[in-house]
This record gives sequence, structure tokens and C-alpha cells, in this order.
Amino acid sequence: MSRLEVASGPCDAGVTREVVGLAWPTAVGMLSFTCMGVVDTLLMGRVGTAAQAGVGLATTLAIAALAFSRGLATGPQALVAAADGAGDPARVARAGGAGLLLGAAGSALAVLLFLGVTWGLGRVVHDEAVAASAARYLAVRAWEAPCTVMAFALLAGLQGLGDARARMWAGLLGNALNIGLDLVLIFGWGPIPPLGEEGAALATVLASTAMCALYALRFRRRFPRVRWPGAEVLRAGLTLGLPAGSQQVLCVLAFVVVGVVLANAGAVELAANEVVLNVMSVSFLPGLALGEAAGVVVGRALGAGRAPRARAAVASARLLALGVMGACGLGFALGGRTLGAWFSQDPAVVARIAQLLLFAASFQLLDALATVHLSALRGAGDARFCLLATSLPAWGLNVPLTLGLAWGLGWGATGAWAALTAEIALIAAAASWRVRRLGRGLERLDLLLGPAPGAPAPGAGAPEARDPAADQVLVLGGVA
Repeated sequence: MSRLEVASGPCDAGVTREVVGLAWPTAVGMLSFTCMGVVDTLLMGRVGTAAQAGVGLATTLAIAALAFSRGLATGPQALVAAADGAGDPARVARAGGAGLLLGAAGSALAVLLFLGVTWGLGRVVHDEAVAASAARYLAVRAWEAPCTVMAFALLAGLQGLGDARARMWAGLLGNALNIGLDLVLIFGWGPIPPLGEEGAALATVLASTAMCALYALRFRRRFPRVRWPGAEVLRAGLTLGLPAGSQQVLCVLAFVVVGVVLANAGAVELAANEVVLNVMSVSFLPGLALGEAAGVVVGRALGAGRAPRARAAVASARLLALGVMGACGLGFALGGRTLGAWFSQDPAVVARIAQLLLFAASFQLLDALATVHLSALRGAGDARFCLLATSLPAWGLNVPLTLGLAWGLGWGATGAWAALTAEIALIAAAASWRVRRLGRGLERLDLLLGPAPGAPAPGAGAPEARDPAADQVLVLGGVA
């Protein structure tokens, strides 16, 4: 019997319950984490437009410095999920060990990137007030890098086992700490002087450290015997993690290019853009949480040899994401000025926020499709396609259009968001086409579960007598 032979019978209702059960605590955790950046941006609006623009830009740059390492560290998540679905605790332990090794390597790289970003900031942003504000914020946020990357490595193992509650509780704890510390450190209280941008960054660093500690405690309970991964599992983790890291950094860098273009278009344009990015990141979370939940269920189902269950998980997550993100789009279209007034007291910034939120409203449904389908594909081990499907539109379409519209034609943030809309439409179309092959030969079972019995080791010559079952597995695990 091949690894993809499945038990028959409907399981849609059960799959939907499993997806929702994983998604809602994941969404709460993501929302709490994302609110840290939103709160920083919101409170800095009370300090001034230049401070708000600088912290918004610095937040994007910080995400860029962390992006590759975070993606690299989360590569083994699909390995954990598939091994858990296959009932292979030894491979689960080795995949957890691979995550820790990749997290440690990524932490060192992230620190170097943070230093490089801080050094180069003043050379690409011409507005001195915005550049100085961003530099003050980044100099403190650099201390966060090791904790954040290791937190994602720990979280990858936990989510692979379906433990979404850890993210929820850690996110709530981190957000509560960040809000309280922001109010004290940004504006001052008692003997503590107002620290402005540096205070906002320090609050985020302390909150992230607390979250990492909570993940470590939970990881220790769920992985009581972490094993050295071995060459095969580490290679599989890298095969999934390197494209994931590259995908994240290329997409984030595209946003950085957009941010730099708008920084030179004026503080109003940049501040409005950063506010809308923060608002949109909140609406993006339900779709991302549903997608991550679907990815975990897909990995576990494929590990257990239940391909129809994997496809049902994608269908359930897609329908739910369309409903939730469609409602967010309606809110953006109707309440743009109200949302803008929450973030800024500058009438020019509020007006631009309302205009840009119309673009965000227009692509919410497309974003839901792209997010869920890409997450499911990553859960199946199709990391290379996800890299191509996101980075090519980002750099082949979004960046050139932004330069032409926002800079060349002088459209500012309007041109940048028109380009982003076109990019998301292309990604949604590509991912929707690709995911139709899930469970029909797309999945990389050779990575998720390791070489099948009788299959040659990577780099080894073919044996004299091949096992037909092993051949079937290798064909099904390949990428067209």
C-alpha cells in the first residue's frame, strides 16, 4: 500500500472543526503579536508625524532583517506535522532538534542584518527627521533579534504538533507587556523620562523576550527528548526552510523598496502608507491563521496517508477566510476616515489613509485565496513553488510598477498600492492553480517522511533491484 492510500468516507465537518480549533487561538496569538507594531505606530502619532513615519519605516526594516531567519527556522514545522500524523515520535524529536539548530544559526545572522540595516538607513532616506527617528528605534530593536528568531523556531515545533494555544497565550502576554511598557517608556512616568522611539523599541524587546521564554517552557514539555536531527532530517529542514526564508526576505524587501520610495515622497505619504500596512496586517491575520491551520492539517493528513482530508482542510480554510477577510474589506471601504483618525491627528494623513484603505478593501478576497493556498502548499512541502509564486510577482511586477507610478508619475502611495493590488491578484491566481494538484502527486513525501523503505539515500546510486512501492512514493513526492 502506498503512502497516499486513504480511508474512504466523508470527513468535511470534522476537518472544519479541526481547522477552526487550530485557527482561532493562532489568530488571537498573531493578533496580539501584530498589535505590538500597531500600538507602537499609533502611540508615536501622538509624538509627531516624523516620529510616526520613522517608527513605521523602522518596523518594516526590522521585519526585513528578521525575515530570512524566521523563515529558515520554521522550515521543520511541516516535518513535525507529517511525522506526527505518521505516528513517528523519533522523527518528531529529530525535526524539533532541526528547528532549534536552524533557529540558532538564524539568530546570529539576524543580528548582523540588524546592524547592517541600521548603518545603511541614513544613506537611503533623505528626510533627516524620519531617518533619525527610525535609527533610534532600530538601535534598540536589534537586541530583540535572537529572542524573536528562537521564538519562531520553538513555535514551529509546537504548531507542527497542533499546539496553537501556546501562541495565543504568549501573544496575549507579550501584547499586554508591550502596551503597558509603551505608555511608560514613550511618554515617561514618575522618575522615568520620556524615551520616545527608543522607549517604544525597548518595550517591544522586553515583551518579545517574555514570549520566547514562554515558548521555551512549552516546548520543553511537548518535546521532552529532542534528538540530534541527523543529516537526512537536517537536509529536509533546510530544503523547506531555505525557500521559506528566501520567500520572506524577498517579499519584505519589496515592501522596503516601496517604503524608501515613499519616504522620499514626504512624511505624509510614508506615514499614511505605514498606518495602512499596520491596519491591513490585522485583517490579514484571520486568513493567515486559517491558512496555517490548514497547512498543519495538510501535513498531518499526508503523513497519515489521508489525501482527501488534506484537500478538505484547504476547502474549509478557504471558505472561512473568504468570509472573514471579505467582511474586513467592507469595513475598510466604509470606515476609512474613522480608522485614519485613530492613528493620526494630521488631517492630510487621515485623508490619505482613507484613500489607501480603498485599495486594501479591493483585494481582501484575493489575499484570502493567496494566503490559504500558499500555506497549504508549504504544509505539503512545496516550498520552491511558494518561493517563485511570491518573489517573482513582488520583484517582477510590484517593485517596477511602484517605481513607475509612485516615483516616475508622482502618484505617491496611490501608485504603490495600485502595484500591490496587481501583485496580490497574480499570486492568488498562481496559488489557486497549483493547489488543485494537492494529494495528486504534488506533495514532497520524500521530505516530509524521509526516504521510503528501499529508496536510495540522497546522492546514492540506484540499487540493483528496485522496490515498486518505493518507486511509487518517489514519483508522488516529486515536484512537476
